[in-house]
Amino acid sequence: MDSNLNIIAIREQNIHSADHAFAEFMSLTEKCLNERAANDHLLYKKCNGIELEKVAIDVLKDVAPSTPFRPENIELISGARFPDIVAEHYYGVEVKSTKDDNWKSTGSSIVESTRIADVSQIYMLFGKLGGDPAQFKCRPYEDCLYNVAVTHSPRYLIDMELDVHNESNIFKKINIPYDTFRAYDESTKITKVRQYYKQKATKEGKLEMPWWMGEEGTSVNLSFYNNLSRQKKDEIDVRMFIIFPCIFNSDFRPAALWLCNRYSLLCPNLRDIFTAGGKVGILGNMNLPHLVPQIVNRLYNFKDAIIVLLKHPDITLIQDISEYWPCSCSPDAYYEQWLRLVENIFIKNKRLSDLDIKNILTDKK
Repeated sequence: MDSNLNIIAIREQNIHSADHAFAEFMSLTEKCLNERAANDHLLYKKCNGIELEKVAIDVLKDVAPSTPFRPENIELISGARFPDIVAEHYYGVEVKSTKDDNWKSTGSSIVESTRIADVSQIYMLFGKLGGDPAQFKCRPYEDCLYNVAVTHSPRYLIDMELDVHNESNIFKKINIPYDTFRAYDESTKITKVRQYYKQKATKEGKLEMPWWMGEEGTSVNLSFYNNLSRQKKDEIDVRMFIIFPCIFNSDFRPAALWLCNRYSLLCPNLRDIFTAGGKVGILGNMNLPHLVPQIVNRLYNFKDAIIVLLKHPDITLIQDISEYWPCSCSPDAYYEQWLRLVENIFIKNKRLSDLDIKNILTDKK
């Protein structure tokens, strides 16, 4: 690449050539850092994050004259914005490090709410300061993000040797290119990653859910379902009847996880909420042929609210049904599909097989 050509001029002619020039620039920066570290083993080993950012921009400016990038147009942003360093308006460098002798660390938030809008290409400049000497790697940002973890918010996990380990980055795992993912709003980003981890758990036969990625508006504090008002409990119970027909099979685990994820609520006695009170032989005006579990009585008491919500679903219910029902379904067919799901469970349950769910739902109290 002709270093006499400015990167902006190159970009205007051919953006791919400009991106290649940026990759070469970062390769030269990596080489320079490693040479300096090899010549003085103590040079970078005690650097903290802020100090390493200053080291990075100094080296970038030292290397820049041999590239199409101009030193005076390389700026340290740091702290308040993402990425830490911006070069020639369109190119960025995020600086990370570890005091350990490995290439892994916790990265930035997946939300990227402070990202500088015009920066289109970002490289990770990573310092492994625990070795002797310290070592550095520079790679495209998305190529070294292998997973998501939580501190105070969902953050990327960094592995600068993903190619060595023959692993996929997080964006290949969720099957969404990084440039597409980063353009999503915060809620969509959280939802996409959350769906990936839920689907992954399902494929592995695990009943798990990323509780730290609740829906927008989920409280950051956990509290107890039993402390809610009667009205709020009833509203939630109606949704559990709809979203989790498996409760008729005495499987309350998915509902318990959902309760925590959706509402930040814990309920140690969730089963009792639906089953306590003994068996019943009468539902409204209906005399049953035998005693049935209390959960059927609870269903009867909530039937009107269940039907209304199924026929007039809000966006929250639509989201939950799409994630938790074992089949896809259009909202205008929710009621009929829910009936089929419940009927299938009743038929396979000896205690419920002779009950007509449609009669129960249409009986006048």
